[in-house]
Formats: sequence, structure tokens, C-alpha cells
Amino acid sequence: MVITQVLAGPTGLGTSAARLFRRAPGADVSSDTTENEPDRPAGSDAKRLSISRFTFPWASAMHPEADSIELGARAFAERFGLVPHEAYRARLARARYGRLAARCYPTADRELVQILADYMIWYFPVDDLFVDRVHTLSPRTLLNLTAMIDVLDHHRVGAEPVWGEYAWLDICTRLRGRLSDEHFQRFAHGMRMWASTAGLQILNHLQDTSVDIPHYEAIRRHTSGMNPCLDVADAAELGPLTPAEFNQPAVQKLRMQANNVVCWSNDVQSVQIEMAQPGQYWNMVSIYASQGLTLQQAVDLVAARVNAEITAFQLLARTVEPAASPQLRGFIDGMRHWMHGYQDWVDYDTQRYSDEFIAQDADDTAVQLETPTPVGQRSGGRESGTFWERSY
Repeated sequence: MVITQVLAGPTGLGTSAARLFRRAPGADVSSDTTENEPDRPAGSDAKRLSISRFTFPWASAMHPEADSIELGARAFAERFGLVPHEAYRARLARARYGRLAARCYPTADRELVQILADYMIWYFPVDDLFVDRVHTLSPRTLLNLTAMIDVLDHHRVGAEPVWGEYAWLDICTRLRGRLSDEHFQRFAHGMRMWASTAGLQILNHLQDTSVDIPHYEAIRRHTSGMNPCLDVADAAELGPLTPAEFNQPAVQKLRMQANNVVCWSNDVQSVQIEMAQPGQYWNMVSIYASQGLTLQQAVDLVAARVNAEITAFQLLARTVEPAASPQLRGFIDGMRHWMHGYQDWVDYDTQRYSDEFIAQDADDTAVQLETPTPVGQRSGGRESGTFWERSY
């Protein structure tokens, strides 16, 4: 079932979407200026757009300590210098990333859900400030993304840490302490894919037009960061899956369907702010609109696809669950929590995609990033002390 909420916003894509996202032929797409940015919908193009709200045939849930989880995540951001300026502090507060973790991992123990909340308040700003809400390509792009991969590969920060690197090392250290080596590598693989496919997303935006939908889907399910989030859902429920269970074709299909539900619904909910981003603006809705649909028709088409994925997930889950182990049933429930929890976060908690803040939140090109030493970091240390010394 789909409920619609009516939002005012720029919908000037219409049947001329391509002109709104077209770069001038021969433009210097690597330039770190705004000269070659795509045209944007004019104010006179604004009209009312119905944005779908999705419902699910299972109940939602919330961690009982949601408020303290939220406060803990904000404290983590402060400790690790993830607040580049005062206005950004207010932006983190109204995004409520801790409550996203509380909704998506409602049965996790307090320690694990806090690690995951801290991950979310790290991930969203890093994704915005390294990829989505900055120029398509800059001299810092590769340095930032490879630094995130190196933390996973070497379990240390680099000689010249980039913004967010200390926080990322702390998250990885705490997760390594909670997960088996094999389980952590599932999570790590998803994050390596996030950093790697960010390059494919950038390449797509350096072209005059976007790739078609099937190619976009292949990029989207990895740049979203959804797979690493789903891959710890079993630990947050009844315990980790065995590698054999995790890699069953039906389980991997369920994982992809859950990923699609969250990613594609997010494309609907974020389309208006993404249209205002300086360097990353193609998503499923805008690609469909560039192919001749009005923006409303594109929204409705993507919404229908989301609903079809919800139905398909539930049907497949019902065939898998009777013979599943308790841990696998827990993993399936964890994926249900993620799909419903994300939607509830959009509906009731976050203002990340709010029309009210598009003008101030969509463009982060002017944000200056510094890499302060985290509060409590031992002087001169590049490793995250106790774990590295104990295990390597």
C-alpha cells in the first residue's frame, strides 16, 4: 500500500529532463568550479509533487533506548570532529541518525546499537562531503575514498589522516571486537564496494547523460552503503549466520530485495534535494524523467517498483523461513526492521530530505574540513590501541 504526502518543490524536469542535467559539450568536467554545473529547474517550474510513503505487511519497532542512542551518536560526532561548523551541528541534530539505528536495529544490545548509530552519524556526512553534496570531482576525491579503504585493509589511519578517518578507525575497531573475523569482512567488503562504486557514480556524472536504469541499479545498491548495514542485522538479532547460510542464493536474493526497497524509496524521497546538489544529481526518478516521463510519473513508477519489491521479499521470506535456523529467521526479521525502520525514520524523525532545508543543506562545496585529533586519542598513535595491540 502507498500513502502519498504532497510536497512543494521543483519539478521542472517534465519531459525535458535531459536539458536540466546536461553539461555543455566539451566542458571541463574535472574543474572544481561551478561554471559547468548543470542547469536547474527555474522557480517558475515549481509545482506540487506527491511523494509516496510506503507501508509494510509487518510491524515496525524501536529500540527502547532510542533517545540515549541519539545523544550518544551526537557525542561521538563531537568527539571525533565530525561537526565542521555550528550550522552543521544543527543539521546533524535534525537528521537524527541515532534514531535511524534505533529503528533499524531495535533488538540489538546497547553496545552494538550504539556502534551502529555512531557509524550512521559518520557515514552520512562522509558520503555527503566526499561524494554527493560537493563537486563531482576534486583533488581530494581519491585521497578521501582511498583513505577509507586503507583503514579497512591496514587497520590504521594514514600518515596524513583525512577528515573522518579517526572516527572510521574507531568504528571498525569496535565492530571487530563484536564480530568474528569472517563476519567483519562481510561488512568491510560492503564498505570497500561503497568507496569503489562511488567512482562509478562519479563517472556517470562526468558524462553528458546518465547510464540507463539497469546500469544505475548496479551502482546504486553499492553506493548506498546498504549492504554493510544489512550484513550486521543478524548480529543485532539472534546471532550471526554461518557463511553457508549467508551465501545461499535465496538469502542473497532477499538481501538484494531489501537493499532495493530502501534505495529506491530513498530515490523517491530525496529527489528534490538531489536535484539541487552540485555534482551528484542522477537517481532512479530523474533518470526515468530524462527518458520522457514527467517527474510525477517517474515518482509513481519508482514507487510501484518499490511496492513490488516489498511483496516479492515477503513471498520469498515465507518460503525460506519454515526450514530456516533461528539465526536465519533473525536475519530475515532484521532486514524487515531495516526496511520499515528506514521508512519510519523518514516519516517521523529526520529532516534530512525536508524541503525547508534544501537551500542550505544540498550544497556542501563551501564546507572546510579539518582533521582534529580526537578527544582522548593517545599522542603519536596511528593505530586504535587496544584492538591492534591485542589481535595483530
